[in-house]
This record gives sequence, structure tokens and C-alpha cells, in this order.
Amino acid sequence: MAASGLEQTLRNLSRVGTLVKDRGYRQIWRFEHEGRAYYLKFYPKTGPRDRFRRFFRGSPAMAEFTRLQWLQKAQIPAPRAVAAMMGFNLNGTVGDAVVLEAIEPSMQLDEYFSRYELRGERAPGHLKIAGQIRDLVRQLARAGLGHEDLHLGNFLLQDGRLYLLDGYAVRKGGLTLAHLRHLGHSASRYATRADFLRGWEALGPGGRLPLYNPLTNTLAGTFLRRRATGENRYFGRIESDGWRGAFFKQDKYPRRWSTASGLQVTREDWERELPRLLRQIDEGKLKVIKTSKSGDVIAGSVTVGGREVEVIIKRPRRRYWYRYLNEIGRGPRSRRAWFKAWKLILRNLPTAWPLLFVERRTMGYVTDNLIIFERVPGPTLARVDLDSLPARQRDMLFRRTGRILREIERQGFAHFDAKASNWIVRPDEMLGPMPVLIDVDGIRQRRWIALGIRRLLRSVQENSQYSVPDSLALCQGYAPTARYFREGDEDAGEPAALQEPGERQDDSASDGTAPAPAHEKDLHPSKTQ
Repeated sequence: MAASGLEQTLRNLSRVGTLVKDRGYRQIWRFEHEGRAYYLKFYPKTGPRDRFRRFFRGSPAMAEFTRLQWLQKAQIPAPRAVAAMMGFNLNGTVGDAVVLEAIEPSMQLDEYFSRYELRGERAPGHLKIAGQIRDLVRQLARAGLGHEDLHLGNFLLQDGRLYLLDGYAVRKGGLTLAHLRHLGHSASRYATRADFLRGWEALGPGGRLPLYNPLTNTLAGTFLRRRATGENRYFGRIESDGWRGAFFKQDKYPRRWSTASGLQVTREDWERELPRLLRQIDEGKLKVIKTSKSGDVIAGSVTVGGREVEVIIKRPRRRYWYRYLNEIGRGPRSRRAWFKAWKLILRNLPTAWPLLFVERRTMGYVTDNLIIFERVPGPTLARVDLDSLPARQRDMLFRRTGRILREIERQGFAHFDAKASNWIVRPDEMLGPMPVLIDVDGIRQRRWIALGIRRLLRSVQENSQYSVPDSLALCQGYAPTARYFREGDEDAGEPAALQEPGERQDDSASDGTAPAPAHEKDLHPSKTQ
């Protein structure tokens, strides 16, 4: 590659190149030179704070260039660094840049898995890809390297082969347990339990696989605190006629169980739709599904993201006098429901998709509030026609419901109101009927074993078609390794799964938490050498 020709191309980068990503602290450009594709990562010098950071840490572009060379020497598949440039001028902004050879055609691994999940299909080559991830991470460990941003988006898939991206996050000092937890959190949406077991046995510090990933709570909490009520890529702020709150803009990768998750919503959409909705509510023109001293549940529709969406509007009221006091510290019910719903979505637990919440304040105190969810199509679990379902789909419906309750508890939550009327059975032509939670107000961030399934077992009997096999399928979904009573045994009315779940006997503490993990540096030598 001629240096003079490349220099001329880089001088005209804004004209000949394409801006792929802009995150403020870094821009990524794609350009072509002499028939080959390249990427340029530009780190602008944004001010005194950035210069102070560079004084101690050095240039991020040079750091990425050096660390990609570490990967190359360790024979770890990664993009090849071509050049690093200090004081690079891009559109009048001075910064540092690193040029990488493009790996094309290719796709980020999280996008690859998401495409097939959205179709309701298993990704081709799932087992082979999982094995390559383990091999690549093992290579990192053997080379004495770690990666502080180890997630599926930093793996590139080309013709069935994986490459590791983002050399800036590579560190010397070896692979730590925190790096593995980061990868496990990223893969949790697509990986099976068998994938996690193989990964833990190949790379972990030894012992049994922990019941839950503690990093998930940390990352989800950080995301919600920083973004769920602010102005950013995923959420936006809205103010209209004394009401103010937040709305959903877009999700990086939509979910199959929610049509609204694939929308691209703008502020203009809600500036048009919210006043209309509020006016229709005040005039009584919308269908009231439920009304009580605790609040109203109203059905309506909005046009956002270029599509008409059926919605459910919840407008809570304070039923008891003490609600006026205890909401001062923790916020109104709509705000709490907004955060609870996103806590479940971030853990890939199917629930009604939250679109917007707003509140009206008087002298700083919330006097009125409401939240809008996407309306989930289908009947409730208490009213679904079970006899119309094929036997296999009926069994899978209850197993899936049990698994959701198990996952809620595994993540450190409890559902205090998991009754059958709080589940919608969403039809799915590819996967069969899917249970979706529609009321998250009963979710609490505390560990309370079997609370949700006990509540559901009591309430689901309202459906006259409900049978003993349904109860067994529900319990097997919740506790697949537990022992169950046979018909005719003493105390057969309560399955053993609700008394002593076998999967929690040896590796759990009395409060249901996972055993204390090994020190982050204590990875098993035989697994990394």
C-alpha cells in the first residue's frame, strides 16, 4: 500500500469514507483504498479533561495499535492494525487515529444470533460458534491477556470463523472472572445452560456453575440509572401541557415477543399522540378494562414509529392514605413500574413492553401519573382455551411459565402477584403459545423461594380445563431436577418441587443465593495452559 496514496485518501476521508459509528469519544469510519476496505477509529481530543487523561494513559489510538499487535503475536484472530497517527485532523477536529484492515463480509455475533432469534429459529452452527468462543478466550488466557469488554458484539463472524474486536480493551495480566462474567451476561439471551456449563468447565475457576451472574444486576442497574429517564439513543424526555416523563425510542435488537420493540419512536410522535390520548381519557372515549380504588386500566391505540400500536394505559390512584407519604422517597407507581419492566426486559424476561410514563407535579409533589404499555395480544392464562391446544403445546406453555418464574427468582427477584390473570398467552405460529407477564407491580427485588409459583398454582385453578398434568408441567418448568410425588402418595397436594428443589440443595446458601465465587485471579491453571 503506497503511503502517499493512503495519505491523500485520509485527507479526504469525510468525502470518500462513510461514518459507521459516532459515540462522541470515538468515531469509526469505513473507506476503501486500492480496492481494499479499511476502518479508521478516530479519538478526538475533546477538551482539558481528555488531555489530562491522555497525559497519564497515553494515546488511545496508539494503545489500540499496540494491543492488536499483542493479539497478532499470540495468534489470536483479530483485525490487523495498519497505522497509528497522532494529531490527525478530521473535519477540523484534532485527535488520534488507528487504521485497521476490514474483515468483510462479516457480521457481529450478537446481530447474527438476534436475527435468528427474531425468526424463532436456532442459529446455524450454534455449537461450533460456542466452541470457537471458548477456544478464543482460552487463547487469551494462555497468552496472559484479558479483555475488559468481552461481549458478543466484540466478536466478528466471517465464513464460520470468529475474530476478536476492540483491541483497546485488551489488557495484560491474564483473564479474570470479571471478564468471564461480562461474556456470560452478554451471551445469556442466546446461550443454553449446556453452553454455560461447557464454558465454566473449560475456563472457570472450578467448582459448580453459580446459580446467577452478579454482574447482571450491576450492569442493568447502571444502564437504568443513566439512561431510562434521560435523553439518549434508547430513551427520550417528553413534556406536554404540565406532564413530563420519559419514552422508549428504540432497542438495539428487537424481541420476538414484542412488536413494539422493533419500533423507531421519535419525540414528535408522542408530542402528537400524548395530548390526544389524555383528551380521550378525560372525555371518556376510550374503553375502560378495569377500574377500582387503586386506579384505572384503559385500552387505546397510538401511531408511533410509523405504525398503529394497540396500548394499555394504567393510571394509578392512591387507595390508602399512607401512599401519600411512602411515595415521597420511592416515586409514584408509574415510575416504579417503568423501572421494574425494564429490569425484566434487560434480563430477557417477556413482559408487556413499556412505551411511556409521565407524571404531573404540583410544587414538586406528584399529583397524577400514568404509564403506557404495548397491548399483548391473546387471552389471559386464567381464560385461555386449554383444550384447543395440542397436548405438546399445552405442556410447553406451562413449562415456559415455570421457567420464567424460576428465572425471576434466580435473578434475585420475587413475584408477589403471579396470578393467572397477570399472564397473557401470546400466540406464536413458530414457537407455540408464549406466556408474557402483563403486571410487574408485584415484582420485588428480594429473594423469596417459590412465592410466585405457589400464587400461580392457586389462581390457575380458576380455569375449569386445568388439570394435574398442567400442574406437573408448571412445576417441572420451575424446578426441572426436583423429585415429585406419585399419585396417591401422602401430601400429594403439594409437589416436592415447592419444598426442596434439588438443584439448590448443594450449591446454595439457606437464603437461595449462589456460593461465594473464587477470587477473580484464581482461574484454574490447567484450564488456561
